[in-house]
Amino acid sequence: MTDVQKELIRAMRLQGIGYKAIARDLHLRRNQVQLFCKTHGLGGDGNLVRLNYVIWCEKTGHCLFCGAELKQPERGRKKKFCSGKCRTAWCRAKQTESDEVEIGGSDA
Repeated sequence: MTDVQKELIRAMRLQGIGYKAIARDLHLRRNQVQLFCKTHGLGGDGNLVRLNYVIWCEKTGHCLFCGAELKQPERGRKKKFCSGKCRTAWCRAKQTESDEVEIGGSDA
């Protein structure tokens, strides 16, 4: 499994897409996708994964954006992101989500 496929699996699981659909789209076996997801905190019901991924990352010391394992400092504030690029990308994604909610909410 390539790094690109791993990133696509992570992105698709955070959208709530199931193992079988991901495996079909990426031309992988369902068991490969399922094992990767379970070992990276993406296992279980897709909707619950989407809601609980941030909590899992904080408890296990992984980057909120890319899921990479973080080296925490001995003292001071705990890291949430592995790099400035991940922090910026996460903030932009959250901003885009909030803009979509505002646009969708104003039509009702």
